Amino acid sequence: MVDKDKKTIEVRGFLQLDAHLKKKYGSMPVIMELKEPIRGTELAEKMEVPWDEVEVIFVNGFVQALDYIIHPGDRVAFLPPGCPGPYRIAMGFYGKNQGNPASFKIKERQ
Repeated sequence: MVDKDKKTIEVRGFLQLDAHLKKKYGSMPVIMELKEPIRGTELAEKMEVPWDEVEVIFVNGFVQALDYIIHPGDRVAFLPPGCPGPYRIAMGFYGKNQGNPASFKIKERQ
């Protein structure tokens, strides 16, 4: 359960972004202080994760576009392009990223 009263977020990376974050921050997950909401693009910039290396973000277990607003207490993970086809649909997105964070489609939640 996500604790919205917390003033931190938990951040992880998949594939090569995991190695990037471990190198920069030393361990996973990265616990960051967050006093107010922030867009995924702003978080990537703050953490020095290049936008072109992120296709989608997971927030509290749901796939979201990079411009999704992250709140204190959220759990966030960056996913790079290149996730194999069948897994894309299982994780809730499909289509290819063409350098535009909104170039994929998010599967509707039931």
